[in-house]
Amino acid sequence: MTAQELELRDKAKVKTAAKVVERRLPINVNAKPLGLAEQRARSRWDRPLAAVLAGAMAENRGLLERLRVGVHGPDWNHQELYQATFNELWEATKKQVEALEIFSRVGWSD
Repeated sequence: MTAQELELRDKAKVKTAAKVVERRLPINVNAKPLGLAEQRARSRWDRPLAAVLAGAMAENRGLLERLRVGVHGPDWNHQELYQATFNELWEATKKQVEALEIFSRVGWSD
């Protein structure tokens, strides 16, 4: 390879690396950086309780739906153990969803 070919290859590598970095930037790249007070406020912000409950319910319902579709154990040597574990997880998840629904009916405040 000639020196010119090596230089072109290096420039191509730099352009590719720059594109990768560009893709990782947030959507609003023109926004000014956050000040120290804004950073502290953002780090201390807690999601509202209703949002946390909704997220937990969505996760548990998603798990139930995934279990409904079906799962398989790693081997068939301990099928009874796998079935018992599956049944326990199913029941615990159903109870969790029910408890979250009951809890979310109350007008809790943060």
